[in-house]
Amino acid sequence: MIIKLNSKDVTMKTLVFLHLWKAVIIIPFTIVCLLIPLSVHAQPAEESVDTAQIDQFVNSAMNELNIPGASLAIVKEGRIVYMEGYGISGPNSSPVTPQTPFVLGSTSKSITAMAVIQLVEKGKIRLDDPVQYYLPWFRVADLEASRRITIRELLNQTSGLSTYAGESTLTTGDESIEQHIRSLKHVQLTAPVGSVFQYSNLNYNILSGVIQAASGQSYTEYVQQHIFKPLHMKHSYTSPDEARKDGLATGYQPVFGFMLPTKQLNHEGTVASGYLISSAEDMAHYLTAQMNEGQNGPSPVLSVKGISTLQKPVAYMGGGSYYAMGWVVDKKGISHNGATENTYSKMTINENYGVILLVNSLDYLDLQSYDKIMTGINAILNGGEIPQIGMSDLERTIFLLVNWVLITILAILAQSVFGLFNWKTRSRTTSGRLLHIVSILFFHVLIPSLLLMTLPKLLVPWSVIKLFLPGLGHVIYFILILLLGVGVVKTALVMRTILKKKHHLV
Repeated sequence: MIIKLNSKDVTMKTLVFLHLWKAVIIIPFTIVCLLIPLSVHAQPAEESVDTAQIDQFVNSAMNELNIPGASLAIVKEGRIVYMEGYGISGPNSSPVTPQTPFVLGSTSKSITAMAVIQLVEKGKIRLDDPVQYYLPWFRVADLEASRRITIRELLNQTSGLSTYAGESTLTTGDESIEQHIRSLKHVQLTAPVGSVFQYSNLNYNILSGVIQAASGQSYTEYVQQHIFKPLHMKHSYTSPDEARKDGLATGYQPVFGFMLPTKQLNHEGTVASGYLISSAEDMAHYLTAQMNEGQNGPSPVLSVKGISTLQKPVAYMGGGSYYAMGWVVDKKGISHNGATENTYSKMTINENYGVILLVNSLDYLDLQSYDKIMTGINAILNGGEIPQIGMSDLERTIFLLVNWVLITILAILAQSVFGLFNWKTRSRTTSGRLLHIVSILFFHVLIPSLLLMTLPKLLVPWSVIKLFLPGLGHVIYFILILLLGVGVVKTALVMRTILKKKHHLV
């Protein structure tokens, strides 16, 4: 069947079609064109961020500190305004990107704190409950204190557990979370419960056990499901094995002046205090939630009250700073850094920007310079004095002197060891022999013995010293052991000489 249309019908239909075409195509297109400049105007952060100066500063700092790779993200007004990767992620020379995963260090504590407050809002945890309400088997050396430590005190770092106790476990995290917490039964508190701030990794390790008990999930499953997933943190992990499949950045440490890749220990039992893994882009999503009333998507991960609780200054740290819950609060804003044996991170939030910096190296003797990188970035963003990166002339001089002292001691030790193979009985007066024995006992036995025993008590255990100061820590330990060994052998040789002379006299 053929339908014939007259010219009037065609004209009318053409006009109708044109009007429909305008409605469907032209009007929406016009609206979009009008909205584009408005959206750019509403998000002016890209124009206000001097990315060239930031890149120049970060690259200069990396060159000064021999940092292999870093990743940076900046957030403003609820969105990411700049992301950049610098350098390489490991020995294979793969470039760092904003999606490259890094081991976070103690910035993990903020994520652990968020998990706790989520469970508070779900009615599964009460902040002023004692830990034993959730972990009845929890113990430290003081049984009475064990019954009084609360969830809030763990979060605010006022439990009485010491910094030393937390650092001492940095090499013993290869057990499960429960096993790690059970191993604390001999740990002594160094302050009354709830009295003063003492930063301790143990506080947040214990919290991971509480999260498991209250949620009915493993700590790792809970964080992945309730924080990483809703915040679209697609390159964030609780296990290094999974992160390696996504290009986990290799950590580096200075060894005798050379920045070398080093293997990180297994930290399954201490993951909550310092070994979560994330990328700069993902942590920017996390900062967005912290700055935007818990939201980085359709559903908030925390209420406004929950975010306020996390960021509320509570425990005075000194120097005008307070510890909140996984955050340090001062007049500039809130922040937290993280340092593992071979990675570094820092995140900051002020009234203008949120910034996350991830680095795949750590020079523990120059940690201050790593902190200065973030100080410089914020100075560029907010206006301020950009700090000088690297050691001062005085620090360099002291460092060189220490190196020369160690070299001199090694040379003397080498001569002493060589002398043992050419030991000759020399005629000495009684007073001369006595002085010789005293000098051996003092320099070769007493001093190294005291240092071997007291340094771990004053600083951290030798295993941790060697972990964070590879090369230097090993050399110092080797020197002390060798001094002691040479002293014992020399003492034995002198005593044998004395006994021989007595035998001849008889």
